[in-house]
Amino acid sequence: MNEQLIEQVSSLHFPAELPQTLLEVEQHFDAPRIDDTPAAVRAALRGSRPMQRIRPGMRVAIGAGSRGVTNLPAIVRTVVEEVRAAGAAPFVFPAMGSHGGATAPGQVEMLASLGVTEASVGAEILATMEVKEIGRLPDGPPLYQDANAAAADATLLVNRIKPHTDFHGQLESGLAKMAVIGMGKDTGAQLVHVYGARGFIRFLAPAARIYETNTNLVGGVALLENAFGETAEAHALDVTEIGAAIETALLEKARALMPRLPFDAIDILVIKEIGKNFSGTGMDTNVVGRIMIPRMAEDHRPDVAVIAVLDIAEESHGNAAGIGLANVTTLRAVRRIDWTATYTNSVTSGIFGMQRVNVPITMADDRRALEVALRCCGEPPAQARWVWINNTSKLRQFWVSPNLRPTVEANPHLRLVRETPLRFESGQLAQPWGMKGRD
Repeated sequence: MNEQLIEQVSSLHFPAELPQTLLEVEQHFDAPRIDDTPAAVRAALRGSRPMQRIRPGMRVAIGAGSRGVTNLPAIVRTVVEEVRAAGAAPFVFPAMGSHGGATAPGQVEMLASLGVTEASVGAEILATMEVKEIGRLPDGPPLYQDANAAAADATLLVNRIKPHTDFHGQLESGLAKMAVIGMGKDTGAQLVHVYGARGFIRFLAPAARIYETNTNLVGGVALLENAFGETAEAHALDVTEIGAAIETALLEKARALMPRLPFDAIDILVIKEIGKNFSGTGMDTNVVGRIMIPRMAEDHRPDVAVIAVLDIAEESHGNAAGIGLANVTTLRAVRRIDWTATYTNSVTSGIFGMQRVNVPITMADDRRALEVALRCCGEPPAQARWVWINNTSKLRQFWVSPNLRPTVEANPHLRLVRETPLRFESGQLAQPWGMKGRD
């Protein structure tokens, strides 16, 4: 953003009467949880079919991705320990497509930001963007495998299974997609994304069978998380089960567990920060009710009139994917954008990224951004229904405008905690964010 534009934006102000107070709300979810995640992963792996395929003396590649997976360092370390206990020699590799700016150092940095380092997992991390072609889909693109993983004797993937933010089908985010996109690195990711949503829906299952037949992939650890982002289940899937009925069944369980906003309609949704650490799209489209992909119908559940994004998380490393889902943002957020990382991710995503990196109306600070949101939401100030959230992965605690009190009180899954003033410091929102979170 050049200095002239910064100067112009800094002088803009469209005053509006913001709410004086907010209501802090706590949401209850039915949320199964594993108390000892390493023990659960160990139990899932021991005696499993993937581990039976690993023999003493083998060199085993363990794929870890860039998605925000709770307990990821401990989970990867447990997999490393189990592989080593089987007499094999493990190493970890980034299985994350084009993330990290589509560079090997960037992908190592991305893993480190998630807590996955050689010290934390007890194994060497080998990163490369080189790939080996392993087959071709009929009437589709060629498929690839990370060169380091292909040179090993076996590959084991670690990933969370969850609803995707770009498309809906029998297979979405999970082990099959990690094989095709994650292990395929930037090369494979670009070629599959050319086909858009229909490509994922059409190709993931048959691609999994090609990885089963033509590579050293032996299986993966599939994780489910509850609405609080806690590990709910851990499963060891054999390579024959990746992209098959069991992964589809786990996806449906994950869909039932995911957090939601408990309102049918919201006039202004304020999001403290977005980032790749929260969702592949910066904000989860399943939560905000927008998908913003050309030629794909919008769901609009919930129906949100205006989204205001105030910042980009440090852990996103300047990748502003998803900022185009918002209508209003701040100069602070825009200044954080790493355009190389953002555009690389967007162009690699093909049609998925076309609208999602458009920069929204940008205002100098939080107050001015929220005033624009209010003026443009289509409701008089006193009637506008506001909801404030930290990010789309943490929805236990949030804040609402006082006019939503009857809706909150009528919902048995919601509890009013306290009333708090809306407070700014030098234009930046200090409350509610200054209050201690409960997620």
